Amino acid sequence: MNRIFNKSAKILIALILLTKMTINTYAQCKNKAEPPGTVSGQFSINGTKVQVVGDGDGNSTASNNIPVKICEGETITLKNTISATSTTGVNYWLMPATQYNALTAPPSTPNTANASYMTISGDASIPVNTSSSWYTGPGIYVITQGDNSGNGTSNDYHHACQVIEVIKPSTPVITYSVCNATLIRLKLEADPNNNYDEYEVKFSSTSSLFNPTFREKPTSYPHTVSSGPFPDQSDRIITIKGQSKTGSCPAPVYTSPPISMTGTMINRPLITAIAGTAIAKEYKMTVLAQTTIQRKVYIRDPLTTSTYDYTNPLLTYTSTATTLFDDVTVTVPNQDRQYCFRTEALDAVCPATIFNPANLSNEEVCTTPAKVAVINNEVQASWLRALTNITGGVFADYRVERVNANGTIDKVFPPISNISTLTLTDPDVVCGKDYIYRVITNYGQKSTSQLLNIQATSTKSLTKIANVFADVEATAKTITIKGTFTTGTGEPSPSDMVEYRYYKSTSLNGAYQLLQSTSPAVNSIKDNNVSIDDQSYCYYMTWKDLCNKESDPSQKVCSILVSSSVSEIDWTPQSSFSLATDYYRVNKVNPNTGITLKTLADNLKNIYSYNTIGLPDSEGQEIFLQIEAKPISGGITQNTHSNIVRIYRPSLLLNPDAFTPNNDGVNDKFIIYGRFIQKLKMTIYDRWGSVVFYDETNSFPSNSQIGWDGFLKNGEKALQGMYIYKLEVEDTTGQVINKEGTLFLTY
Repeated sequence: MNRIFNKSAKILIALILLTKMTINTYAQCKNKAEPPGTVSGQFSINGTKVQVVGDGDGNSTASNNIPVKICEGETITLKNTISATSTTGVNYWLMPATQYNALTAPPSTPNTANASYMTISGDASIPVNTSSSWYTGPGIYVITQGDNSGNGTSNDYHHACQVIEVIKPSTPVITYSVCNATLIRLKLEADPNNNYDEYEVKFSSTSSLFNPTFREKPTSYPHTVSSGPFPDQSDRIITIKGQSKTGSCPAPVYTSPPISMTGTMINRPLITAIAGTAIAKEYKMTVLAQTTIQRKVYIRDPLTTSTYDYTNPLLTYTSTATTLFDDVTVTVPNQDRQYCFRTEALDAVCPATIFNPANLSNEEVCTTPAKVAVINNEVQASWLRALTNITGGVFADYRVERVNANGTIDKVFPPISNISTLTLTDPDVVCGKDYIYRVITNYGQKSTSQLLNIQATSTKSLTKIANVFADVEATAKTITIKGTFTTGTGEPSPSDMVEYRYYKSTSLNGAYQLLQSTSPAVNSIKDNNVSIDDQSYCYYMTWKDLCNKESDPSQKVCSILVSSSVSEIDWTPQSSFSLATDYYRVNKVNPNTGITLKTLADNLKNIYSYNTIGLPDSEGQEIFLQIEAKPISGGITQNTHSNIVRIYRPSLLLNPDAFTPNNDGVNDKFIIYGRFIQKLKMTIYDRWGSVVFYDETNSFPSNSQIGWDGFLKNGEKALQGMYIYKLEVEDTTGQVINKEGTLFLTY
């Protein structure tokens, strides 16, 4: 035995001296520099002969460089398969590939190679587990065989190696599908757990005699296995076990839950509609959904063919079945041409190999190309004539709809049952406004055109603003201008407008300038840049449509200016309404709040002045007046007002120049007479300037008999003769009046 090792050592030393190998693969047997006469060794792993040819000539695809899978926990049996007449022993070494690749020559002794088996037969049984000194866990290892056995003619050195991969037993990872309720298609996924050389796959049922078993040796993943058609629809259970190539493998078995074979029958597809979108050439076709079932969509041009090319689908997709129907997007070559479609149902997991007419839709749908244009201020929709020979459909009518941007219906037109009527006109459009139309051909299944966008144009004149007025807000010192349309005169809605415009002048026929614009939602303004007590202002209104056209001006209106002169007031005759003024009224108002206290004159038609002379003193010394105008019957229901003016009526002070305090009931007292007097102070002097009498009151209307009765302060009668009086009077407006004079006292 030592002689064998010594000979091997010499050979190995020679190899080391002659060559130094570069490792580019898992393993290269370290024997490339062996002396002449050396032949390749041979051995088996678990009874399976490995195809070992030297070192594989450095070829990574040589059989000895392709790993043989061994499961962790297995015991592998190695056996020399070379016939020899002299049997001096066979050595095996196992070590990690990284350790082996670091060598420059074959292992020389068992001590350096970690494992040595020297038996006459060359057999060796090696457990693959952590108790083995060479084993470090799942991964790549190299088995090396060396011997000095002869073949009967000479002593030949045999040498071989084989890469193995130790894998950790894991449950196989699969997915599966039931195909048209007739068979099961499972897939071994590309997963690290699927690392076996071979799999045993069983499709079992306790209630059926048909229980097929398959042995699969995948060359790549994912790998598909089909059960083949089942003769019945019994529930099935899949069991899968992974195995290594060279022996049994203690791998976990995958067992599926019971799989129902009663569903997933392929339904013939049903097409209910096709509808164009806002994208050119794009349509959405509505097809009844069915989970996991594949669809093929076919297209034809009815101008060129009446049949479909079922070998060349336009589109292939798988139904998602998240809703009752699939919306399938198709694109046509020319949006101005008509195209028709049919669909075919296929099992996506188990696709058919030939076309099956039984899986083709019973109906076809055809597009409805359409256009819109503005003609004579109206929008006209036009479309191509419906086909009369489509499969599964009969023409019923056309329908045109006007829709909003959010997809809701804005206007529906009456259906058109004449197949040859191919236009419809919509007069109800506004210049500058965007509209969306669609045309629907009803065959039973509906064909909707693409969304047709257009902006309306018009040469029509715009409706004038009929009802305009100017109202003075006296306390705020502003003028409100407001306008409305008369209902039923073609008035626009706010959505049909860009703005209202307000023009202003200082006289009815003067030059007007643009004052302000407002949005269509606001049809009034307040003009703050006015002096309402000094002059009248005139206005008119217009509006602009979405084409930026401006309407003709409304009738001009002017604010009411009232002015006063002593006891009379006058106001401007220009109407504050675009409609005529019916009449005026004169109101007494609170100047601070503008609230009407009393109407002094009413129903003044074509009268523009009012005199206050006839008003009783009870109306007050100071009166604030405002004119209120009422329009004739029409679209304006609000009255207008003027500024507020003040009428001042002077106070009146009278007194006698003599009195006779003789108790005869006539002129017995020197008293004051007057109107609008609020306060009074009275002082009487004798001829020497001494005060003989004084009295005062702050409420003269309630104390009007204040005065001198001819008695002195000491209670004696004053002497007959001349006296001097001084009066200080304050009227109801706070104005003070001083008066002096003489009076004669006689008995």
